[in-house]
Amino acid sequence: MEAKVIRSYKGKGVKEIQAYIEPGTSHYKIKYEGGGEVPHELSGVYTSIGVVDQTVLNFINSEKPISKKKEVTEEPVSNKED
Repeated sequence: MEAKVIRSYKGKGVKEIQAYIEPGTSHYKIKYEGGGEVPHELSGVYTSIGVVDQTVLNFINSEKPISKKKEVTEEPVSNKED
């Protein structure tokens, strides 16, 4: 049985944060859209969507912005001829 996503949150990163009900229980859990390990602050189980909202919004507000561009570093090129 696949978990049904209850809410999605757009953070400062690339992936959305999703709240879902753990199948076979009445507990909410948090995951990233497309998978990946969630930070410690978001791990665990929750008993109400209100607590999930508060936890996720606090996390998003404390997140540092993540740039989608990769930083390009230039290495010096040697013009030595042997």
